[in-house]
Amino acid sequence: MDILSPMSSLAFPALMRLRFCLRALDTIQLPAYAGSTWRGLLGHGLRGSVCVTGAPSCDGCLLSGTCVYSTLFEIPAGAPANTPHPFLLELDPEAPSRLVPGEEYALGITLIGSAITQAPYLIHALIQAGEQGAGASRGRFSLVRVEAESRLGSDVWTTLHVPGRIPYQAPSVGEPDPPPAPLGTDVLRLHLLTPLRIKRAGRLVGAREFVVDDLLKALQRRLHALAITHGMDLGRHIARYPQPGPATVRLSASRLRWFDWTRYSSRQHRQMQFGGLLGELELEGEGLETLWPSLWLGQWTHLGKASAFGLGAYGVMTGVVKSF
Repeated sequence: MDILSPMSSLAFPALMRLRFCLRALDTIQLPAYAGSTWRGLLGHGLRGSVCVTGAPSCDGCLLSGTCVYSTLFEIPAGAPANTPHPFLLELDPEAPSRLVPGEEYALGITLIGSAITQAPYLIHALIQAGEQGAGASRGRFSLVRVEAESRLGSDVWTTLHVPGRIPYQAPSVGEPDPPPAPLGTDVLRLHLLTPLRIKRAGRLVGAREFVVDDLLKALQRRLHALAITHGMDLGRHIARYPQPGPATVRLSASRLRWFDWTRYSSRQHRQMQFGGLLGELELEGEGLETLWPSLWLGQWTHLGKASAFGLGAYGVMTGVVKSF
């Protein structure tokens, strides 16, 4: 299916995972968790590239409905505050925070639905950001190549663009296609790769209070929100990504810890706390086979708060394991 085909009859929007291979030109010092840094660089680079009004804010802008920056980074006027953004970052938790000249760094960006067509703008924005520099030292970097995963979850990557050598060509991207549940699946292990922020009754859930229902509800909210936002057939979505009954899946083991992450918000001009849960948990029960499509898909959509910064990433530790 082509990415421009009508999607109203689909169960979930198309997802395109991109990997931007960058090379440090100067020494670059990144924070312990660099999601905010990369999102800020992309936002500034994109706004500087596409904004034609020069206004200091997007509020009330006549062009907000068609502006690439606004559609990716701003919540549409009148939409709920928790409307999901059509992209998210994927960061390798093992990536070094200090890069020396010549060292390469992989930045993952997943585009959702119609945002897939805006990939060239993000490529240009990242090139612009590299000239401005990243991190506290404002170290410059260059874009070496852009790769796309050939099929969601396959970990097979093809080169889409090499600056000055291979012009960008949009790939054909279809609806996500979860593989069958592994045979004999009675236990699944989830590895929380980046901080998971889940709220219950308005408060963040800590390691001691975490229960399986927190995970299942957060996963359902995330997938449903993306399906509704991108105009999917909700009936087909629910049929393809069902949720098991609360008593059929149990949390058999939990090795979670709280990770504190503080980021500076240039928009709000203050430090903000974005901590969340890291570690592993095990699920068991007869409902795992029913839950499998949602758990598999959630690896690529993330879940919980601040997913656009790369938070809420996890891998299912069986058969197909998430990679960067």
